[in-house]
Amino acid sequence: MINPIGITNYQSVSATQSSQYVQKHTASEMNDSHAESANSLSFPDRTHDFTNMTLEEQSKAAQDLYDQGVISMGEHAFMTGKYGLIEHDGQLGGTTLAQAKSEKINVIDTMKDNLAAVKSQAGGDSEVVKNYHSLIRKLEVYQFGLNASA
Repeated sequence: MINPIGITNYQSVSATQSSQYVQKHTASEMNDSHAESANSLSFPDRTHDFTNMTLEEQSKAAQDLYDQGVISMGEHAFMTGKYGLIEHDGQLGGTTLAQAKSEKINVIDTMKDNLAAVKSQAGGDSEVVKNYHSLIRKLEVYQFGLNASA
């Protein structure tokens, strides 16, 4: 079954790998003489708005983040799965290709809603839940800066 963001089985993405980019880049970007604010620390240039994008834009943004090393291959597949299926089949679960290219969604909020549903089914300690948290965290850091939380 596919959820609004992508593939439901999200176990292939490790939580450790998910935070490596943030840890690697934030430590080296801290200014020793002046503590910079969290929002001034930069992820790769913020060219995508995960609070207002179509499934097609989400798919392209996921490819960009994957190419930049921000997300893993599993996270990339998770974020592009639904659009890929719609693009291939013309529709999925009532969403047409035209809708996937035109209707805007808040990806982060949608992922949080999906996470709540997964938690109610799988419990709070499953790998799926941990992976959701990790990907949401990455998107929030990309979108809002380092002080965001899932």
